[in-house]
Amino acid sequence: MDPDQRFGSSGSYDLFGLVDVEELAGWPGANLLLHVKGQYDENLNEDVGALSDPVDDADFDEAIYVDELWLQQALVGDRVRLRVGFLEQQTLYDRNAFANSEDRQFATAFLDNNPLVPLPNGLGIALVVSPLSWLELALGVADADNEPRSAGFDTAFDGLDSLNGYLELTARTLLPSDWGALPGTYRLGAFRDGRRKTAFGRRNRHRGHYGGYLSFDQVAFREGGDEDQGLGFFARAGVADEDVNRLAWFWSVGLQYLGLLPGRDADVLGVGSYQAIGSDRFQDEIDSDFDEETGVEVYYRIAVFPWLAVTPHLQYVADPGASDAGRDSIVGLLRVRVSF
Repeated sequence: MDPDQRFGSSGSYDLFGLVDVEELAGWPGANLLLHVKGQYDENLNEDVGALSDPVDDADFDEAIYVDELWLQQALVGDRVRLRVGFLEQQTLYDRNAFANSEDRQFATAFLDNNPLVPLPNGLGIALVVSPLSWLELALGVADADNEPRSAGFDTAFDGLDSLNGYLELTARTLLPSDWGALPGTYRLGAFRDGRRKTAFGRRNRHRGHYGGYLSFDQVAFREGGDEDQGLGFFARAGVADEDVNRLAWFWSVGLQYLGLLPGRDADVLGVGSYQAIGSDRFQDEIDSDFDEETGVEVYYRIAVFPWLAVTPHLQYVADPGASDAGRDSIVGLLRVRVSF
């Protein structure tokens, strides 16, 4: 444990504009979204040294940039949706009801998404097909080489080989219980990583590395049949090509309770843990000390007003950087979120 205390601060803002193109221009089933964002970062991870950034929404300093800009077309009575433009991939793949928002839920990066799944922002196309009310298929491609905060026109059209590919099957369930139907969502996905990578211990670089993942969120208990209040669980797992990725395996589990305390129906308690497991090939060829990193996070989001939430977080990181050479760390955070 590091006896030296470190302090830092970070902040971000998000502005969303959604245009109903059908209402505006008579184009049936079309919507246009613009998401503008800004950040400043005085994060602590330089001192912690974790693979999972303790503050996922503090990546860099940038006053304003475009995070998303896309056109979506609904077809066949909204059973098919085609999205084209500058996409944020984490809003399409590896989603989770209880662990997928760095500004409302867990703050650490590895409880926001599965780190094995490449989810860059960039130019791309996504197709979502819902043949049944409980079944959904999402597939798409995206620029694998886009630099952060750049339009990507200089990298997106280098050829099919330089694209990330995604295929995800989603099933939604309603489990019967004494508290009413309990909703759950189960996802199984596969991806192609189009980034050019060097195999460990070799000199050749090539594209096209594959992996798979699964994710679920399931409500387990409702308070008196209330549609919102109650307990839910989540889990993720994934595997990636250990010849070119430092991390070959990953899992995370956790829970969320909405309205745990009497009279605090909008407050949220979240508890989650993850483990990122290193590649045997990387350990053999590059770094014999590289093994696994384990983290735990607890937060309690206090709904002060409908537009103001204050959330204390506590994180514990064992073997940060997946190396036992470093010291375990405790990270405390206080997040304030204002919504208009």
